Amino acid sequence: MTTGSKIPVRIELEAISSHTVERFENSLRKHPEIEECYAVSGKTDYLLYVSVKDIRGYEEIHREVLSRLPGVRKIRADIPLRRVVPF
Repeated sequence: MTTGSKIPVRIELEAISSHTVERFENSLRKHPEIEECYAVSGKTDYLLYVSVKDIRGYEEIHREVLSRLPGVRKIRADIPLRRVVPF
């Protein structure tokens, strides 16, 4: 992983209720390393882009931030290996 990467992270919530969604979304705003967040359709509920320095940085954010967000059932990260397009 190169220095200063953005990691796409998919989040599945335990339940989709207005209370759970509100708590989850409000908690994201407390963490500047979570640079972007999108509500999505499909197998997961949210797509986050998390800024990290390296793989250890991601591990720390996973352990200290993502896994402690309210209402989270599953966390899935897609670690980019290399950029293919644009060339």
